[in-house]
Amino acid sequence: MTHRDLRPARVFLGAPSILTPAQQSTLDRWAGWLGQQPFEVIRLGRDGHGDDPWHTLPRLLAQVDGVVLLGFRQLHAPDAVWRPDTEEENRSARCWTSPWLQLEAGMAVARSLPVLVAPEDDVAEGVFQPQTWNARVRGTRLTPPGTGTGDWLDAVRAHREHRR
Repeated sequence: MTHRDLRPARVFLGAPSILTPAQQSTLDRWAGWLGQQPFEVIRLGRDGHGDDPWHTLPRLLAQVDGVVLLGFRQLHAPDAVWRPDTEEENRSARCWTSPWLQLEAGMAVARSLPVLVAPEDDVAEGVFQPQTWNARVRGTRLTPPGTGTGDWLDAVRAHREHRR
């Protein structure tokens, strides 16, 4: 067995960079829970994407076995309208998270990585819409960390075993 085989599964934990104290506390609890699985938790800070995020993200995702994206509120738009002045005009989600999380989810799905999303209340766009959750993108409640994640945990461990 090589040294590489001894490492725990690696999980990318994505979240917006600017958080309220309560959101930061929730992020810290998720990082702690993931570490107890035991997973090596990989994060990118605000400047972690570098000058070329289109190369940074794929390189990072090539090194992980799963992805967790925490959809914290970043934009409050209570009166926003989706597709205005069309036949499909409708009220949009009240709150939106960082668009980077949508990109990270798409790149992870393209790499066939197990993705887990956990939206904050009122965040329901893109991958954070429960109607989009399936075996490739699993969703759960934001709190408490780890609620209903058994299938995702199994998929991450299976991905790790496959990479060995």
